[in-house]
Amino acid sequence: MLEDTGELVGDWDRIMIRNYRACYEAMVTEMARRGLDCGDRPPVWAWAGPDTRDNGVATTAELLLCPETPQEYARYVVLDLDVPDEAVLLSSYGRWNDFIEAVVMGGGSPEMDWSIDWEDLNGVQACLARVTAGWVLGARPLEPFKPEEEAGDEEAGEEAIGS
Repeated sequence: MLEDTGELVGDWDRIMIRNYRACYEAMVTEMARRGLDCGDRPPVWAWAGPDTRDNGVATTAELLLCPETPQEYARYVVLDLDVPDEAVLLSSYGRWNDFIEAVVMGGGSPEMDWSIDWEDLNGVQACLARVTAGWVLGARPLEPFKPEEEAGDEEAGEEAIGS
């Protein structure tokens, strides 16, 4: 999609866990409140920071996408992005998961706390209304995480996982 149209946008039909839609709609509403228009689409999720294969970005992608075979891994790419601040909503990934649990499982408060505290800095998710081709610094296949193959330092940026 990114190569064909110059932008990547979310698609409700690609949401892997259907009962998360109400949570995603809450994210879309908060993004709209902050001037980020997803239209009638879900956001595109990304993670702030470098993906050096020794941090949580690749592991999180594997846990969320659950690829098992080389063919399944081949369906996904990691995009290194440089996203303008005004095009992204940053929030706590931990608080987001608490919110999802409250909405889907009925436990806790169904209100999302959109603030980010100092202890959240390693767990910040970035939600985008779209990814434009001009933000892409590089692309590579999602590969199985292997801790023994730690990569060298790379420049910090945003990481988006897309299919």
